[in-house]
This record gives sequence, C-alpha cells and structure tokens, in this order.
Amino acid sequence: MFGIDFTLILPLILVLVFFYFFVLRPQQKQQKEVKEMRSSMKPGDEIVTIGGFYGIIYAIGEENVTIELLPDYNKALITKSAIARVVNVGDAVAETVEDDFEELPDLDQEEVIVDAEFEEIDEKK
Repeated sequence: MFGIDFTLILPLILVLVFFYFFVLRPQQKQQKEVKEMRSSMKPGDEIVTIGGFYGIIYAIGEENVTIELLPDYNKALITKSAIARVVNVGDAVAETVEDDFEELPDLDQEEVIVDAEFEEIDEKK
C-alpha cells in the first residue's frame, strides 16, 4: 500500500556516496596530514609560510611560532596556521637558481647588442 520506489531514492544515495568519497574523505585526510605536520614541528625546522617566506623555527608556542626569516634572520611571530610546509631551504633555493640559469639565452662572442632605433617626437603638434 505505501510502497517506496527505490529508483527515486537511489540517485540521491549515489550522490551522497560520491560526495563522501570524493570531497569529504580527501579533505579529512589532508587536514589530518597538516595537523600531524604542525604538531611535529620543532625549533630548527626550515619552513615556508603561506605568503612564500622561508624561515627557520626559533620557538614554538601553543598557537604561535617565532621564526627567523631568511636570509637576514629577522624574527617574526606568526600563527601555526600560516605555515604551509616544512622544507629544506637549501634544496628549494638551489632548484630555483638552476631553473633561472636554464632560461638564459646563449650569446656568441661575435654578437653585439645595439640600441634600438627611435624616432624623435615633435612636441609642437
């Protein structure tokens, strides 16, 4: 008499299962990894902030971290949530420098760079 048509409910169930496995579960995994990374930090670890600043952890508080910003070692107080990842700064800088050198064009010894020609502008128009 009050029969439920499962063909109407099945698409809703499939959408909920899809949402859980492809949205919620990966987000929970990522949050767990970030929490573990932030809890395992210790003074001396090299980090990158969400703003792209490289630094070394100087002191750790409950919610804040004091870091020494590279290359001048100025100290800054930031929140733990502002730390994007723990890295080895030397490797990151070396990779960047190598990439910059690969992009430079090779110039032959015989090539001469000449200033571009220009036209004079008549200001009495």
